[in-house]
Amino acid sequence: MVAACAKCCGFVGSVQAQLEVIFGEARFAPLLAALGGLPQRWQESAGAGSGSAVRCAQGCGEIYCSEACRDAHLQHSHNLLCTGPLDREDHPLLQFKYHALEHADTLLLAAQVFAFLINRAKATGGGAQATETLMRELLCFCHAPFREACRAPPGRAKDAEFYAHTDGVVNHAAGLLRAALEPHAPQEVAALFQGGNLFFSEVLGMFEYNNIDVEVASPLGAIFISRAQALVAASTSDPQAAAELQQLEALVREKEWVMRCVWGEETTGIYGDDEDLAKEGAQLLADDVDTAMGDDPVQDQKVATAAMADARIQVSQMTLEQVLKAAWPSLHGTGFFSSVARMNHSCAPNMKIEFPSNSACLTATSILNVAAGEELCISYIDQEADVQTRRRRLLEYGFTCSCSRCLEEDSMALRKAQKRLK
Repeated sequence: MVAACAKCCGFVGSVQAQLEVIFGEARFAPLLAALGGLPQRWQESAGAGSGSAVRCAQGCGEIYCSEACRDAHLQHSHNLLCTGPLDREDHPLLQFKYHALEHADTLLLAAQVFAFLINRAKATGGGAQATETLMRELLCFCHAPFREACRAPPGRAKDAEFYAHTDGVVNHAAGLLRAALEPHAPQEVAALFQGGNLFFSEVLGMFEYNNIDVEVASPLGAIFISRAQALVAASTSDPQAAAELQQLEALVREKEWVMRCVWGEETTGIYGDDEDLAKEGAQLLADDVDTAMGDDPVQDQKVATAAMADARIQVSQMTLEQVLKAAWPSLHGTGFFSSVARMNHSCAPNMKIEFPSNSACLTATSILNVAAGEELCISYIDQEADVQTRRRRLLEYGFTCSCSRCLEEDSMALRKAQKRLK
């Protein structure tokens, strides 16, 4: 739901371009057409510049915030993963990307790692030995085959059927990626796959253990709040400002309706477990619709229509202030950061991870006083949950937490239990 730089993950393009991504369906064409030049005016009033985007020179469709990001991405991995020059649909690189989009976006991240390792190996002389050295460096981080490291969907056991499906997805992806890269770097690719698909699976498992969620906030919210405030102040005496305010309000209300219809786990990239959802007793609209869907297309359409109508009512009841403060689609992704991957977990962390700017460049900030020699720790999970929930979530990382906070809460629970027994 956003247009972002393929290298730095910053939002790319003009306000108009971002709106066209959010309102991409044909039904919204009249809404966008009625705005005329207002998006450009809103952008200029916020001092946001031209918002121009740079496209991949080979025509694959990737966009960038600058030529510097485009060139850096090409040198990093895109030189081996660009689909622009391909002239047939059955090319293994295209088939790999279709497969990844269908099953898991971390497969695309693994492809970037493989392409990057090939480029680095070639930069140091190339060949199997250079590649193997880089492979060993990467596997210094916590890792395991993907089938062991991955988390099963809520309510699903990691049984034989699950393992067979997981292995099939990984092995098919590895075969396609090998076929795509081999013509460009036969010696390096032979080293990467010398153990069959094991290294590919271990890289995916490393992501499961070490990756963190990347969230880059949309700049559109601040732009619209600032413009609305100016228009509200001027609208009492300026009919043109009043008319513009009406159009702006109609747009942000339509945005909120779209968000309520599609804003769910697939959009946020944030997945809760089934016990948490049951305990909270709430599901987002998109999840409610999915749950109610069946095999009857007529009934499915009725369910979807009713849900969208309910969302309309909810949005119409919001004040202008509320709808302006409502979230715009952020960029949600996952990333491997070597410095953060070396930090252990604590349920009472002394560091926090943030993405404060319009990019995937993170900052690690101390939230407690840190003494010289003290270990820096972050929380891998929602630290506001109770000790049982935290430990359940941490099992996917392969350990039972025994940090000071967990031990203290264990002690409190034990004392309460002893009091009840007296």
